[in-house]
Amino acid sequence: MWKTLKRSGRHVGEPNEVRVLRLARDSHAISRTEIAHRCALSKPTVSEIVSRLLDGGVLERVGESSSSGRGGRRRELLRFNPGAGCVVGIEVRMTGAAVAFTDLNASILHRDAVTFRAGTPPGTVMQKVCGVIDGFFASHRGLLERCVGVGVGLPGVVDRAAGALRLADTLAGWKGFALRDYVAARYRVPVYLENDVKARTLAEHLFGAGRGVRDLVFLWVGDGIGAGIIIDGRLHHGVTGSAGEVGYNDLGLGRDARALLPVLYDGQEDFGDILSDTVILRRFAQRARRSADGLTVPVLLAEAGQGNRVARQVLEEVSLLTGTVCVNLINTLNPAVIVLGGKLAAGGSVVLEGVRAHVARDLLSAAAEAVRIVPAALQEEGVLLGAAGLVLEALFTPAPERPGHARTPAGAHA
Repeated sequence: MWKTLKRSGRHVGEPNEVRVLRLARDSHAISRTEIAHRCALSKPTVSEIVSRLLDGGVLERVGESSSSGRGGRRRELLRFNPGAGCVVGIEVRMTGAAVAFTDLNASILHRDAVTFRAGTPPGTVMQKVCGVIDGFFASHRGLLERCVGVGVGLPGVVDRAAGALRLADTLAGWKGFALRDYVAARYRVPVYLENDVKARTLAEHLFGAGRGVRDLVFLWVGDGIGAGIIIDGRLHHGVTGSAGEVGYNDLGLGRDARALLPVLYDGQEDFGDILSDTVILRRFAQRARRSADGLTVPVLLAEAGQGNRVARQVLEEVSLLTGTVCVNLINTLNPAVIVLGGKLAAGGSVVLEGVRAHVARDLLSAAAEAVRIVPAALQEEGVLLGAAGLVLEALFTPAPERPGHARTPAGAHA
């Protein structure tokens, strides 16, 4: 049964087990009769499938339905058991990696982390990461057999067909490294790779501030700026996987740059060069004539709240730049929601309100009035939950109904 679930994301003729399981997951409790009706399956087929899922622990019995007023027979009720299996989510950064083990509802069961120096070869990094994974599975016997997949989020442009990074500015030596095949060969499960901002986007869409929203943009401001795009409920990648790389867009301010951005502007040419926590803190320290030691985004926000003139100016400039990016995204994509991620745009911050005010002045008023701009709900765990979400989305998303047309989701391999 577990082999069936692990294979399910790669075929159009999806197993009936997955259809039944998806229905049970989306229902509080359900009977065999309702499963048969809603999945258009015969009762004997449903009975056989349910027995297998019960034996595997993925379904569990939760009592019986109430009898009808006309004396109808009570039916046994079933529900999805998310604790029956697990998913591994991995976040790779420049000098460290985090690993999370989740249940089948993306609730984190355990997390761990490793550190390494910038420029460490990818094979060495993955040996350390897999050592953490191996240790967890060794202490939880039988769980590896019930692992349905591994998701990996990392900075750079992902070649989802090859299972490797196409462009890796911050991970020296990772371009072309067969990361998906490395992990798949070790654990014999489907493996999915995604850009870290896109992974955050998926997490907010599935579990966070954008849950249930069909058209949204996630905008991250951290060590640079990047966007993830959800169109009609699906993550949008573009032809080369680089959709949302707004950090490479030219500032386009010309001679007005120094007047508009007296603190932050220092000859930068694109948004990624200026909307970076590191750059923002450095420029604040320089203009305020203070040491950058111990200076963090929360400290900057606190000083702005206490009336520090330079800190407030910095946040105004960040709001202007971020708001400009938002207006361009709104006018191009017309989303229902923009989710702002990163410490600078946390809920209640001056930046969040400044961006909302800037967007409200957009000439395309209908689109600006329709969009909601909200803070991210998932901060530290966003990439990890997005990585796990890659696996769960592949498992539970209905397969296309085109007989004979094989489907192999890009980025997946086993």
